[in-house]
Amino acid sequence: MAKLKIGICESPPELVAGSAEWTQLALAVSRQAPDLFLLNEMPFGPWIAGAAAFDERQWRESCDLHDAGILKLGDLGVKAVAGTRPRELDGKRLNEAFVWTQAGARGLHSKQYFPDEEGYYEARWFEAGERHFQLAAVGPAQVGFLICTELMFNEHARHYGRSGTHVILAPRAVGRGSLPRWLVATRMAAIVSGAYVLSSNRNGCDSRGQMFGGCGWIIDPQGELVAQTSAATPAVFYEIDTDFAEQAQREYPCYVKE
Repeated sequence: MAKLKIGICESPPELVAGSAEWTQLALAVSRQAPDLFLLNEMPFGPWIAGAAAFDERQWRESCDLHDAGILKLGDLGVKAVAGTRPRELDGKRLNEAFVWTQAGARGLHSKQYFPDEEGYYEARWFEAGERHFQLAAVGPAQVGFLICTELMFNEHARHYGRSGTHVILAPRAVGRGSLPRWLVATRMAAIVSGAYVLSSNRNGCDSRGQMFGGCGWIIDPQGELVAQTSAATPAVFYEIDTDFAEQAQREYPCYVKE
């Protein structure tokens, strides 16, 4: 049996590493010193995909803000930090999931599915990189990513469960009105994978007037909501048990063959 202390958050809509808001978050997290902490989707600076047309200057600024933010992740006092960042790789603009440790940030997965609608013109800003849903070790736990819209594709949660993941990391940047269906999607990902699902989200109104809904969640391998953030408690923590996930993956519906 292995237990890990994990944490999630709802962070301000245009977080800047080194700001007063960042310092407040870092203090709250470092007091708890979790083994793994999940930031929301592309947490640093403006949500660039809110703009309907791609802009090279905004893209570069967002990349720079995330590079600077990653250099400050040690402020959180955590063994491992997960999130996503804009990154150019092999001539493509990616929304790349990473896990940071003291050794640096390691890219693990690039977002594969992109909406194209008001506030979320991601298909105009990003491309899918190499298509894989691979695992990484964080201490004794195996973790994988489903970035926001990828939660809507249960086949990938099933894949992670069959691969033996203990934790699915699902950073989001979604609005308030859609929160109920995102909670359903997150719970279903946990049920069909037999894994814990961690999801952090942006919260509040950004400089363009786009409203984000907050509500980070931790869902256990049976689909139960066991922890949730709020404006009053923007970072929450929970101890997970890898044995619980492994047992759930031997039970219904995870054992059913496809």
